[in-house]
Amino acid sequence: MKSLVFLLHSLIMASCAGPTTPFGGDILISENFVVDKNFQHKDIHIKTTPERQYYNSPYNLKLKIFDPNFDLNNFRYEIIYNNKRLNRWFKSEDIKVPNNKDEPVEISFKNLSLLPGHINKVAFVYYPNGSEKPIVHSLKVPECIRNLKITDLNIAPFNVNQKLEDKIITIAKKYDHNPSLIAALIAQESGFKSHALSYAKALGLTQVTPVAHREIQRFRKDWNIYPKFEKTPFYKLKTKLLTKEINHKNDWRLNPDRSIEGGIIYLEYLKKYWSTPDKQAILSKAFPQDIPKLDILLASYNSGAFRVKKSIIKNEDNWLFDKNLNEARKYVMNIKSYCYAFHKGKNDAR
Repeated sequence: MKSLVFLLHSLIMASCAGPTTPFGGDILISENFVVDKNFQHKDIHIKTTPERQYYNSPYNLKLKIFDPNFDLNNFRYEIIYNNKRLNRWFKSEDIKVPNNKDEPVEISFKNLSLLPGHINKVAFVYYPNGSEKPIVHSLKVPECIRNLKITDLNIAPFNVNQKLEDKIITIAKKYDHNPSLIAALIAQESGFKSHALSYAKALGLTQVTPVAHREIQRFRKDWNIYPKFEKTPFYKLKTKLLTKEINHKNDWRLNPDRSIEGGIIYLEYLKKYWSTPDKQAILSKAFPQDIPKLDILLASYNSGAFRVKKSIIKNEDNWLFDKNLNEARKYVMNIKSYCYAFHKGKNDAR
């Protein structure tokens, strides 16, 4: 009889369970929830560590609720994911209640995974004691400022030697670029492997293709790549790299300094491409308010400026969700997440 009860219970649970979310299983009857940020309370505030979303790997998120009138018997908080209130069967977070009014309630989520390429609208709502209106705290998307000047990086969880880290900072500063952004680009493109080769025949830290090389060589005429590289089959290129027939002396992309600089030069080329009057007219029409300049540059680096332009003309401000830019969307979100994480530091993540 117990087995039958357990089986019936399992069937009921399975029939009710809806799509999974980063915070556990949702159920089909979860209702829509409109996030209203207007309700505030002067004595209560909420913060998260890290302050923004990470997409690159599972990470630990800590939510702190500061409420001097906290009442454990009436404690109520909820998670809103993509405008849905999550009614979860299983809750894995740890909750630490305060010992005195000066301490916050701490809610810890371990191994939280937010997938790049997806819409991840996350908000936490807390109901103060005796109130039917919740205080809302939204978990913002990663932020990356293109020309931010910093003097240090925390490239976790990658194991990067200090010499390469210093090169990234020095060369990025030379071009007034944010070193965190350039490090993020390298992390996404090659994982900091200087001899990385892709099936598209992109090579080096910043994965410069033969097509991109031709644009870069207009500014660095003495930078050459291995003869007939573009026409050589991938497997032969791998062999030539292993035997060092292709090396940093006959292909500039294998020189870490030049690879970093070449990636930045190509970003600068793309910036000029999007700065012409005809492109500016396209962007102004598609984005009446703020033009997502960095997103456009990164998507162009990944998928080509022409494909990005076609998507913007067709979809305007919804351009990055074009099916032809599925890879570029993940690429952009990953790089911005790396950039934010590298800037904030390894102590902010796992």
